[in-house]
Amino acid sequence: MVSSLLVESLASPTQVLTDLYNARKTEGSALFDFPKAVSAHFSKIFEKPEAFAEIPALDVTKPPSIFKPGALVRFRAMVQDTSASPAMYLAQTRSGSCAGWGIAHPDEDEGSDINYGDLRDCSVVWAVNVPGENEWYKEARDGEGAAAQETDAAPVKGHKFPLPKQAHIGAQIKMYDVFGNNAPKSADVLDFIGILHSELYHSEDESASDALVPTLHVLFMRPHTHDTPYSLKSPPHSAPLRDELVAWIADEALGGDQEAAEWVLLTSIARVQSRPRNLLPPSLTLSRFGAAPEITSIPTLVYVLSHLHPLLAHLPLTLDYLNTTPFTPRSEAEDLHSGALQLPAGSTVLITEGGVREGKLLERGVRNVMAAQEAINAQTLAYQFPFSDFSFPIDLAFIVVSEGSKSAFLKTDLTMPLQTVNKDADLYKPASDIKLPPREKLEAFRNLIVGAKTRSIELKDAVSQVVQDDFVEERKVDKSISPDDLKRSIMIARLEGLLLHEEELSVEMWKRAKELEKARLARLRA
Repeated sequence: MVSSLLVESLASPTQVLTDLYNARKTEGSALFDFPKAVSAHFSKIFEKPEAFAEIPALDVTKPPSIFKPGALVRFRAMVQDTSASPAMYLAQTRSGSCAGWGIAHPDEDEGSDINYGDLRDCSVVWAVNVPGENEWYKEARDGEGAAAQETDAAPVKGHKFPLPKQAHIGAQIKMYDVFGNNAPKSADVLDFIGILHSELYHSEDESASDALVPTLHVLFMRPHTHDTPYSLKSPPHSAPLRDELVAWIADEALGGDQEAAEWVLLTSIARVQSRPRNLLPPSLTLSRFGAAPEITSIPTLVYVLSHLHPLLAHLPLTLDYLNTTPFTPRSEAEDLHSGALQLPAGSTVLITEGGVREGKLLERGVRNVMAAQEAINAQTLAYQFPFSDFSFPIDLAFIVVSEGSKSAFLKTDLTMPLQTVNKDADLYKPASDIKLPPREKLEAFRNLIVGAKTRSIELKDAVSQVVQDDFVEERKVDKSISPDDLKRSIMIARLEGLLLHEEELSVEMWKRAKELEKARLARLRA
């Protein structure tokens, strides 16, 4: 049975908010913590997943322009810009009515009679729909057809979306609760639920503040993790499923090369394990990739990985792209412009070099290459401000596709030369030519990948001792083996275990990782 409060909240959130305000006032409750009460009240109403799903989603197929002012919407978004100063709002009018959350009172006079004791601060950020979020994930979260079509509406402040030439929306987010050190940070992904209006852009730049922009007055919000939208049960036979997944990636995108496919799969699920111990995602160059044809430089691997990962960003390193597309966020006239690497944690970044031709790399291109290398090496991204740059932590998996023996621009931790089994394989076939597995199998593949990216694995003492003993024995045979080699092999073993949804690293996983690395090095020497 649907509660009347749920129906009222969906139909008239402002009235429900006003009723809550009046009820607390009648009870004699303190109004200074009213924003916290609002968050708790609406969170409770939409606590159940089926109730939450009733809230209309704000996205590229349902942009702000189709909603009436004062509509209740949910916006799954990435915080892009947190640099705005707090905005002042009137907590209540002279007559004692609720005045926050975009509530207008045309019968109330403004001016010198305002009680300045009723003024409060609200936090203001700019947020965009999640960059790199794939269509299958949108449909699973927001319903069938959520990503089926795009609107012709021009996006507001398009320079604040990281990935150029992609459909997107943005909105000004006003948050009334006090967060302290837990305030949303740049690149955080959250579900914002609130009342939608169109208001002046809040900016220190007077010329920019003349523009009306979509504005979401937040009732409550919650962090969003891109975990599996399907059944949470781990597959009963993870190893056979992994082998099927590797074979499918190899057959559809890599000319049947299953060894290369497994390396792509492992590095694509990698996350930051520990910054203090420098356990960062291993990056991969897939070298000796077939030359791109004239009609396209996009390898099929882009489309295949898009079918598997919730978050995937493709960066095509043509000279034009490098010289014209900023990779790092930069502040211009008190406005933070986005960069292509300003992406949510957990994203997989596929960098392709198939479109590289002779030409000159300009200053921006050089800075972009340096930014990408820093992101790969240190998992940090520099934000450019007028007087200095500040680096912020990121958590991205990097795969580089190169036609040569190594990347033309970037150095990665690992290099795996492609050796196609099917010599007639088309590595650049369009997305429409991909043979998808049955729906249940594809969902199982996605569960395997998303589960691997969102869990952790332990290295217990017994296995740790085996690893150390192996390292000592190998060093006796080959003095060139270094602690870095050991750390890399342990990381690969962890990824093998995560892919199987295991909680502890086993000796079998360690042995498999060593065999993979041995085969990779042999291929490099060949």
